[in-house]
Amino acid sequence: MKLVVRVAILLLASGVSLTPAAADGHLLTFAAPDCDYGGNLSSIEAVDAHTVRVTLCNPDAIFDQEMASLGMSIHPSEYLEATGGTGDLLTKPIGTGPLKLVNWDQGNEIVYERFDDYWGETAIEDTVILRWSAEAAARATELRAGTIDGMKFGNPGDFQVFRDDPNYTLIDIPPLTGVYVGISNYFSPLDDLRVRRAISMSINRNRIVDNFFPEGSPLSPDFVPPAVFGHVPDIGAPDYDPDMAQALLQEAADELGFSLPLNSVTDRRTGEERPLTLTWRDVVRAYLPTPGIIANDLQAQLAMTGIEADVQVMESGAFIGSSLSGNEPLHLLGWHADFPDASNFLTCCLGENLHQFGDPYPDIYEPLVAAGQELDPALRQELFREVAAGIEANVPWVPFGHAGAADVWQARILGVHPGVLDGTEQFARVEDPDDNNIIYMQDAEPISLYCNDTFDGESFRACHQVQEALLDFSLGGVDVVPGLAQSWEVSDDGLVWTFHLRQGVKFHDGSDFDANDVVTTWQAAGDACSPLHTGTGEGFAIYIPHCPFARGLALF
Repeated sequence: MKLVVRVAILLLASGVSLTPAAADGHLLTFAAPDCDYGGNLSSIEAVDAHTVRVTLCNPDAIFDQEMASLGMSIHPSEYLEATGGTGDLLTKPIGTGPLKLVNWDQGNEIVYERFDDYWGETAIEDTVILRWSAEAAARATELRAGTIDGMKFGNPGDFQVFRDDPNYTLIDIPPLTGVYVGISNYFSPLDDLRVRRAISMSINRNRIVDNFFPEGSPLSPDFVPPAVFGHVPDIGAPDYDPDMAQALLQEAADELGFSLPLNSVTDRRTGEERPLTLTWRDVVRAYLPTPGIIANDLQAQLAMTGIEADVQVMESGAFIGSSLSGNEPLHLLGWHADFPDASNFLTCCLGENLHQFGDPYPDIYEPLVAAGQELDPALRQELFREVAAGIEANVPWVPFGHAGAADVWQARILGVHPGVLDGTEQFARVEDPDDNNIIYMQDAEPISLYCNDTFDGESFRACHQVQEALLDFSLGGVDVVPGLAQSWEVSDDGLVWTFHLRQGVKFHDGSDFDANDVVTTWQAAGDACSPLHTGTGEGFAIYIPHCPFARGLALF
């Protein structure tokens, strides 16, 4: 799952100023009237053509990491305005990256070619082709047949086979992941804590990790993986205890008057009764290597304690939209790190304005907001412990492990590297000595190529070849490095960030990159009143209320 702009850019309340673009060289400013609106972005302004100043309402401990997220990629202002924030913007992106889009043949493949006017090191190969298949076995068959050069997410059972075969290179991806069963309290009796605890205690998390995750995948009660700052090793999901689960479920049924086994729920918003469902999407992710098998195993485990959930697979885009709205009673989802901090794993889903688990929980989101604004690492860790305690007390989800993963390449391919952070592979840096192209197969088709408004990791990988943000992550690593900004500085109080943009950078349509493009991109993503705030509706409409109900400009 991917968050809108990854750092949760929210909304712009009415009354916020945005100086319109003008042909006479006006510099744009995007600013909130004050910091009472609920977000953390006070203003972003084009100081000159190659300088952008961002002023925050409160310090942000990981602002540089957030600026390196592809969800903050920059688009040409003229193209944003010409598309109205939708249409061709979603399928024909114009970026500044080393590869430019040639064609997205939907249902089949995406073709890129080298961008010869790239500001940095140009792509090694003339052409890159991105394909997809939901089945790891199908991807492996193509790799063995030589019709592709590399594949995403090999089947865990094949890791050692590929590792031992000199014809292939296996690239291990560290377990910077988390996976969970989400529980929406919009549905009764899932709004009762005893029922949510019973669900958690019904799930044998050790069984899933031991049987369905790659060797070496850790298990902890915390959704945040052990390798990520902010991990809390000793607080989280209630332990597996089917006898206690049955007792809690029976107690709740006796008091609330529902029948056992629990196989239906009532939507508290509409009064509609519906079957209890456990939904999932048929997309292999690093956090979920065998989604269908795991979904069915979870169904069987829940049934043993009197929770009979109907397992249903949904189309990926529809699933994301519905689950993030809180409309799925139980759903199977997870996260792959975009940057190595607990905030990345928690603000995705547990914020005050987010409703994936129904009505949000104050004793979770309040310390989470504070953790984002605290600069002292020790104090931040204590705040993350408060978040973990709030999760343990409320059980909005049941995390069950941190899966590692692996990609596989033909041994002849040079420059291969892991996408340690989700979707960060750079195919422009990969070389096939035998021909002039790279052909790579991932697990699903992108939902959109406007990644400022998508939650989808497959989309992010596709976008990353074309688009760039102000900052970036090191190749195959997690260090923040310059991107479209060649340097940056921060005020002593942590509130003012000044980015010095690279000069001479061109977009793929030949237009020049400048500070106004940065401001317009942020305004399109963050201003609910803007005609450019359109996108797919996946992120902008799900996590964010529409203009009349806007609460703010941004919440980092």
